Amino acid sequence: MLIVNFSICKFKKFCTYIVNISILATIGIFGGFVPNISRKEHEISFDYYTYAQSYTQQEIVNYSRAGLQIELLRQQTYHDIKTIINQRPPTITCNQPSTLQNLDPNIRGIANNYCNNTMRIIKDNNLTVQRFNQLKQYYDQRGDFHQEVQQMLLDVQTQEFR
Repeated sequence: MLIVNFSICKFKKFCTYIVNISILATIGIFGGFVPNISRKEHEISFDYYTYAQSYTQQEIVNYSRAGLQIELLRQQTYHDIKTIINQRPPTITCNQPSTLQNLDPNIRGIANNYCNNTMRIIKDNNLTVQRFNQLKQYYDQRGDFHQEVQQMLLDVQTQEFR
């Protein structure tokens, strides 16, 4: 008999736990709060996150144009470096100077030009490097922004072949 009462007690505790989780999840969805629940009793903390991915139609256009131009430049730079060193080019990260400094002098100039031209392309398309990188994160999430950019690129390609 004692075992039955103990099981009912555990069941009630479990149901209370599920209800509490549901309430916290609802708060998180509607309020932008993410609850952190600890196994320790009475310890719940809230972290606030902004999930709204705000971007304008013009930013979709600007990002699409910049991304396409940068990709074409990247492919040309990759080909140029591969031709010179006769192997796969090393990773070049423009915001990490050590990746440029560690390059063979024969290709360092090509890499520097790539980085400078990439920044110019971003600015010519009315974006800052910081905003371009934010939009790149949206793009990499493969959500609505990704789909809108893909559609924009298809539209550009269709217009070029008319």
